[in-house]
Amino acid sequence: MQFMVRLGVGASGLLALGLVAPLPAGGQDSGSGPQESAPSTQPPASPDAVPIAPDTPRPETPEAKPGAAPEGPREVVLSLRGGREVSGVLVREDAKIITLRIEGIETGFEKSSLTGMRELPPVLERYVTMRSLLSDDDLDGRVLLVEWLRSRQMYQLALFEINAVLDRDPMHARARELKLWLDLQVNLTESRAAGEQPGGADADAKAAYQARQRAKNEFPLLSPDQINLIKVYEVDLRHPPPLLIKRATIEQLIRMFPASPLIPATPEGREALLRQTPERLLELMFRLQARELYGQVLVRGHPDSLERFRNEVHGRWLVNTCATAQCHGGGEAGRLWLYDRKPFSDETVYTNFLILERFRLADGTPLLNYSEPARSPLLQMGLPTELSLYPHPSVPRTKGSRGWHSVFRTAEDKRFQEAVGWLSTMYRPRPEYPIKYEPPRFEMKDETGAEAGKPDR
Repeated sequence: MQFMVRLGVGASGLLALGLVAPLPAGGQDSGSGPQESAPSTQPPASPDAVPIAPDTPRPETPEAKPGAAPEGPREVVLSLRGGREVSGVLVREDAKIITLRIEGIETGFEKSSLTGMRELPPVLERYVTMRSLLSDDDLDGRVLLVEWLRSRQMYQLALFEINAVLDRDPMHARARELKLWLDLQVNLTESRAAGEQPGGADADAKAAYQARQRAKNEFPLLSPDQINLIKVYEVDLRHPPPLLIKRATIEQLIRMFPASPLIPATPEGREALLRQTPERLLELMFRLQARELYGQVLVRGHPDSLERFRNEVHGRWLVNTCATAQCHGGGEAGRLWLYDRKPFSDETVYTNFLILERFRLADGTPLLNYSEPARSPLLQMGLPTELSLYPHPSVPRTKGSRGWHSVFRTAEDKRFQEAVGWLSTMYRPRPEYPIKYEPPRFEMKDETGAEAGKPDR
């Protein structure tokens, strides 16, 4: 029923698509007796046989590989005595038993209990018809279609469809989950099709997947104290987020700088200082460069600049493109490895920001150019190679992966301009956060991790 609602077709439409099978008229036994012979390879003239008009556009699909069965598994509908019908993938048939795979479970039916059997149209044919009923923007419906393909082990076609969904909405949660599963399954399936033995590519693919999962579980994330310290350094005192500074911290500040002209000399003046707003007190700490006390300032919320990074850069395109499993979030990460779990959590956002902040290209060029944001290699590498000052290195297409594709169409792309705007709001001159952090290494690829640079401040 959920599939029927999502696809926007009624029961008759599902009958035509072969997703459900009709009951015999009146629900009575047809009396035709069980079929003893194998079902015909041609679908009968029935509601299940969906003709495809010559001018019906077929969705672009992955090219079938030699030896593959592009039409998919054979699905049949069994009519049982008493009027009930069941459908599933035909696994095998002998003189007495017909075995179907129903939701992954092989179930046998005695032929003596059947009144009939018919074969549904090929999976690919039904896919073309179902896909034609879905608009490109009906992403939930297309994800359900992927689930339908996956249940029929049409993994290549399902991966093709889920990639198209993610092109439109890289943050679609279920589509991202299916993408990970299908990538692994396609690798395993293709290695089996190539005749590789256990312990070969199958084992290698599993080992690689398990290694990536272990590495992600061990990915070093910033602590709440480290995250708060970055926030303090990036506070814009003209538009500060809510702050909390304890009285004991200001008393310590007074003791640290008793001779400074910024510290009142009289007890009354110092008492008045203790009653100042947190914004004024933090400004005083900045002017005195009391860095030892910055960690005692509690920043509730995010500075405007880092809020923009979180929403307009990290959540909008960085974690969905650069931090995917096929790029800088997995085995192809190279020296730059980003975290892609819980993309809007403070731990993920600030850890990835610090990695980008400290990363240097091989020639020492910072990934982020705060003086000329539009020339930042991070943004330039997201442009088509012919438009980029720093073209992204070539990434070959692999099984289950489309390779690299540009994030922005041009430098006028809205997302590119938002990223330029974010970089322009960051504090300058750039501070050097007193945070010890070692970027992760993906040991299976023997990567070296990002190099930490030394900003001026």
